[in-house]
Amino acid sequence: MVEGPGRPSAASSLMSVSAQARAEAKAQLLLRLRAQGFADLALLRALENAPRENFVGPAYVDFALRDIAVPLPCGQTMEAPSALARVIAALAPRAGSRVLEIGAGSGYSAMALSLMAREVVSVDCFETLAQAARSRLERLGARNVAVVWADGFEIAPSFGLFDRVVVHGALDEIPPNILGALGEGGVLVAPRRRPSEGCVLVRHSRASGEGLTEENLGSWRAQDLLRGRFAAL
Repeated sequence: MVEGPGRPSAASSLMSVSAQARAEAKAQLLLRLRAQGFADLALLRALENAPRENFVGPAYVDFALRDIAVPLPCGQTMEAPSALARVIAALAPRAGSRVLEIGAGSGYSAMALSLMAREVVSVDCFETLAQAARSRLERLGARNVAVVWADGFEIAPSFGLFDRVVVHGALDEIPPNILGALGEGGVLVAPRRRPSEGCVLVRHSRASGEGLTEENLGSWRAQDLLRGRFAAL
């Protein structure tokens, strides 16, 4: 059938319905985050403007706007939006912050952080994940993000100091190289495995002229942070 002037094709109608459904799903997700107590407008705007559906494979696009974790290559997982919101809320990045992220994954969390901070350096131990995350972020115009293939346990001094550090893998202890990357007045958020508590999310703060303080933010689920560099898994 030939489409008449001004009449949308069946394909374009389906596309617009899909786009409308995704917009509604994103609005519902943001409402759920608000209902969970996330009130920081900068955080909510960042999650709204970071298109999660662009950071998953085609098979998972319909799951991207649900508040669930999504599988990634190399045996990794993209955390649920509410989990990421909890991490970023604890990290509290500012417009002038320089952020180090250990565990780039798909690049989604780096995208959200890039909308709240001055600069983001995101490290992943898997070369395939780092390359894919870098390509997605470049396509989306995230010019203040650098994705690096590197061992998260071996953050070189050449990376410089950071105002905020976030680790997406669980650790028994924070490695010296990661602690050394945190500047004075900085905040580090990481899952920690503790014999009496299991895995918990911990906020570490380095006040100027003082030592590191810790705040337990409650139970957490996370894979262990892997040591080394890998082409793929």
